[in-house]
Amino acid sequence: MGYYKILIADDEAEIRDGMIQKLDWNVLGFEVAASAENGVEALELLEQAKPDVIMTDIKMPFMDGLEFIEKAVEILPTVKIIVFSGFDDFEYAQKAIRLNVEEYLLKPISSAQMTESLINLKKKMDKELEERSDIDRLRKSYIESYPVMREQLISGILERTVPQQQILQKARQYQVDSGKGYRAVVLVAVDREPIVEVKGQTSAFAGKEELIPLAIRQIMEAVLGRFHKADCLLHGDFVIGVVQLNYESQISILINEVNEICREGRKVTGMEIAAGIGGIVESLGEISYSYREAGNAVEYSMLKGRSEGGRCVYIKDVEPEDLSGRLQFSETEERAFLTAIKAGNVEKIRKLTSGFFSKLEQSKLPYHRYQAHIFELFTLAMRLSNAYQLDLKGAFGGEANYISTLFGLHSLGQIEEWFMRGFLKLGGMIQKERMDSGKSLTFRAKAFVEEHFPDASLSVERLCEELHVSPAYFSTVFKKETGKSFVSYLTEVRLNEAVRLLDTTSDKTYVIAAKAGYAEPNYFSYVFKKKYGVAPSRYRKQQER
Repeated sequence: MGYYKILIADDEAEIRDGMIQKLDWNVLGFEVAASAENGVEALELLEQAKPDVIMTDIKMPFMDGLEFIEKAVEILPTVKIIVFSGFDDFEYAQKAIRLNVEEYLLKPISSAQMTESLINLKKKMDKELEERSDIDRLRKSYIESYPVMREQLISGILERTVPQQQILQKARQYQVDSGKGYRAVVLVAVDREPIVEVKGQTSAFAGKEELIPLAIRQIMEAVLGRFHKADCLLHGDFVIGVVQLNYESQISILINEVNEICREGRKVTGMEIAAGIGGIVESLGEISYSYREAGNAVEYSMLKGRSEGGRCVYIKDVEPEDLSGRLQFSETEERAFLTAIKAGNVEKIRKLTSGFFSKLEQSKLPYHRYQAHIFELFTLAMRLSNAYQLDLKGAFGGEANYISTLFGLHSLGQIEEWFMRGFLKLGGMIQKERMDSGKSLTFRAKAFVEEHFPDASLSVERLCEELHVSPAYFSTVFKKETGKSFVSYLTEVRLNEAVRLLDTTSDKTYVIAAKAGYAEPNYFSYVFKKKYGVAPSRYRKQQER
């Protein structure tokens, strides 16, 4: 393991340099990554140094230690803090405790005292690191959360958030049966009706409705477990059963069982229960289709109303096969298309487009059904172009009526080629727009700085409010475009103005400081000297010679 990195901030050079030179940092397990003589400078160094530990004085010019700590922990939430101060002040100590500092040391601090503090801190940091990487503890945590993770996987397959190519591998990992065989999804819901009277008494669940799904799940596990392998789980407001069937005709048995669940659920909870069963599918990866159909069936069940025989509706009893067809443009597929096009990933765009049309061809759908799915794909392109304010003509050609053009093509192969070409061009346009938007954002930021740099309160947060972007995103883009941080750029602009004023006016230093955007003349002189090697007044005298 490497050394923990430390940033030291103290306005007294003797103390700062003394600490750096007197302690054998590497032997203690640390290295000094940076040092600063005030809070402002320390904050500027923070992003670059990324220390594990900050050692700071409290009383420093321009920005004191406590203010620096507050800002530092926003940037590095896990950083450890050691505070040293010449003031035995209860209020300071209170604030330091509130900021979760590790130690509050009073000056003068001996080498032995500092060494002891660092040894104790390293032990604590080593222990925390060990706990984060403790395999046995992580394995125990994994085992404890295993049932929840297993249910999350099944929920993900139902909702199509798990990519098809990952289903088998994840199913093996969480021991979800992925073998071939018939499956159907059962969906049970508590109807939104007032609690009914059961034998003249109000339901035991009155005021405890959040427990009803748990009760229904217990009933479902007991009833379905007699003849089937079934995974039962809570999913939003529903209780779901993914049921394995030995043969298709077992669906009639399942319908009777689900009606029994409805009757028993009503008896136990005193509330109306509705249930639906989706169509039978032949693999774990297809249960999302049955799940959607089960949702439709539940809606029919609720319309059906109260029934002493139960309220289970099997989707095939109420909808024709074609209406609940298997070909759907899933949310996972849509996200994959969006990601590939936005990233300009040529290989992925080709693969996804080919896969989409291959699935269309294999489905043997009637022509009007082809059109519906193809239009879904084109709608995706329209949404992307609108989001980036791009003209579709650049991607799909200059035709006035894209729909007529699209459905005027004579084969799926031609349509596939049309989409492939359009998506590839659209991806390229988005990449160019992103590059241009980065340049545009930087240009607008520079223009704002040129206008507002005399305002000492100007900050990256205020600028980002004006530009309607997050500080994190802006900082990344600005650094990429200019090669420097926003703070460095702002300092450069202000110092250039200060030099101009020193060269062309007879204004006092404090006046120039204010005009250049510095509220404190002393801090202005400090920054100026750091940049040019001399104080502003000395610089002016040199220029006058």
